[in-house]
Amino acid sequence: MSAPIVFLHPLGADAGFWHPVRAELHDATTVAFDLPGHGSAPLPPQGEGIDGYSAPVAEQIAELGEPAHVVGMSLGGLVAQQLGSARPDLVASVVLVDTVPVYPEPFRQMWRDRAKTARQHGLSSLVEPMVEMWFSAELAARDDPRVQQARRTFAATDPEGYARTCDVLADVDVRDRVAALTVPAVVVCGDEDAPAFREAATWLADTTGTTVHWLPGKHACAVEHPDRFAELLAATTAG
Repeated sequence: MSAPIVFLHPLGADAGFWHPVRAELHDATTVAFDLPGHGSAPLPPQGEGIDGYSAPVAEQIAELGEPAHVVGMSLGGLVAQQLGSARPDLVASVVLVDTVPVYPEPFRQMWRDRAKTARQHGLSSLVEPMVEMWFSAELAARDDPRVQQARRTFAATDPEGYARTCDVLADVDVRDRVAALTVPAVVVCGDEDAPAFREAATWLADTTGTTVHWLPGKHACAVEHPDRFAELLAATTAG
């Protein structure tokens, strides 16, 4: 039997984000977790770093009883990078989707600004920028159920949980962790994602000795094309 596949969602989402992909993986054992400050998970402690997000995931994977393939998008990909380095005993491989090891300064400032907005005004003004970043214009224009779900979940996210996570993203840097990875890595990115993510995908692939699997679409390409992403997962996590 293949190792279980654990899915970790992006900022402002929850475990349900991955439902379209998990539905395509009929023969695989899959599970998705809520990260701290999202869904049903408690807020991370104030001032916590990326360790505070990977530690609860490590505990949940340990309960599965065997190492897992850890699939993480964006925030979830950062957690996967940290977890793969810190707890390789729990990780069969990491699948790093539209993520970075460190954000360039313009993005860091964006996270600081979004943390301030979330704390002062809530998340309502940030919903549509998320949709524009994640999904193709065609999918958003159809108000596809995946777009509807993303909007609902983002708007329902605890503003303080969102803000604390933005604080983490503004400071995180796991490049040394990635360089020390000993578990297999798979890198996936949307070919129309923001340049920072496309450049990071190339760096991640070069550093881990693999290649980038490019999917059509933006930041949420894996969910916009769940059949293609599931096929890739099935091929790269088999065994």
